[in-house]
Amino acid sequence: MTGDLDWLAEGRELGPTLDQQHAIVVVGADPVATALVALGIGRAQAGRRRVAVGDLIGDAPPLQELVPSDDVHGLVDSFMYGVSLNRVAYPVPGERELFVMPSGTSPIDYDELFLNPRWGRLAAGFREVGALLVLAAPAHATHLRDLVDATDGVVLVGDEVPASVSVAQSLAWVREKKSAPITVTGPATAADVSAEPALVPEELLAQPVAELARRTPWPAWAAGIVLTLSLLGAGVWFWQRPFAGHRPPNSGIAGNAASAAVVTNGALATDSVARAREAQRAAAMRDSAARAANLAVADDSFPVFTPVNPGDSANASAYAVLLENTNGLAGAILQLNDKFATLPATSYGLSLRSRLFELVAGAYASRAGAESLLVDLRARRVLAPTVGTVTVLPYAFLVQAGVPAAEVPVRLQRAAARAQPVYALRQPNGAANLYFGAYESPQQAALAVPSVRKAGITPTLVYRIGRVF
Repeated sequence: MTGDLDWLAEGRELGPTLDQQHAIVVVGADPVATALVALGIGRAQAGRRRVAVGDLIGDAPPLQELVPSDDVHGLVDSFMYGVSLNRVAYPVPGERELFVMPSGTSPIDYDELFLNPRWGRLAAGFREVGALLVLAAPAHATHLRDLVDATDGVVLVGDEVPASVSVAQSLAWVREKKSAPITVTGPATAADVSAEPALVPEELLAQPVAELARRTPWPAWAAGIVLTLSLLGAGVWFWQRPFAGHRPPNSGIAGNAASAAVVTNGALATDSVARAREAQRAAAMRDSAARAANLAVADDSFPVFTPVNPGDSANASAYAVLLENTNGLAGAILQLNDKFATLPATSYGLSLRSRLFELVAGAYASRAGAESLLVDLRARRVLAPTVGTVTVLPYAFLVQAGVPAAEVPVRLQRAAARAQPVYALRQPNGAANLYFGAYESPQQAALAVPSVRKAGITPTLVYRIGRVF
């Protein structure tokens, strides 16, 4: 998959859009491409703050070549055997604020490592000092969702997207421009993140790495004790080398900042890190236009937009008929242009649950309108007697508003020739609005953002309104 794309440059380009994040996971099936994107993000952000890039892939070449030797301790040794985090962070030559944390001397046990609840505390420590933690991980790893839940989100690399990762957690998608659209499943239950303060004995922080290397394997209970003590020391470590400096952090939101008080009513000063993260995300949703502008720097990002016409939510033409599901884009387009060519307001979207293309028709303000269409389709044997359901799809991307009625057929024919799921809804003044897609939620609509941009359309999520044309 590595191909001809400059993955390091892609990461550099994406980096400036991640100023508000303090812990992210970069996920991909290709270890080299994934590591290069993570490193590119780190290099871009290192000009703004201190950054640590962690290798959870396992000896990923782009990261491994930046550490002093092949036999060095890393994240696995820190989490499993108590090696100080300070001792597994290696400065990158030529970079003042960039550090690499290799995977370590032992194979990675994802079942144990990614389920460790201390990841949340580690992420919180980076947030406290305004630093950034970038973790490169493989798409096939088990319990990946648990790791992502402990951070501010995930950057996807390549065409393979883990089924467990929610679209709402996706910060960006970096892939070859020629790649076909891919699918992502819906959200899963998030794990609780502990944020209680931590202390550590100085003798543990000063423990030589060489001494640990000479030891025989420890009993499980002894390893557990050292692991607990070591990770409880993360808070102290952040105020020492390498990520805490004497200068104040130049990014992030302080708990006593005026902006934080407005967003959270003072919650940041007293509540847990988990609530602070939730408040920050809520603020980002209220300013979705600014968030979308930041993420638009990366062509392959798919942010979750907020509809620009919230006043039309009550009048949305939300009801439609789900015609069928298909597992390929080519099949979806063929069915719309052949079997369902004469139906009103036909379109498609990717299902968050089944990961199939959903073919839909109609756009009605009431359920009765969609039910009437379904009865008609069954009566005319366009659909079998037990096929088809009424569904609620209030969202779409606005292609163009106020198109004269006489121009609509030509516009729709042009869109169909380009395999674009565009349809028209008549407005009260007789003109028509052209829409792209039909979606049950902004999260589902996010999956179509790359296709919308590829069609030359600026992604503008709206509540679709009007009558079928």
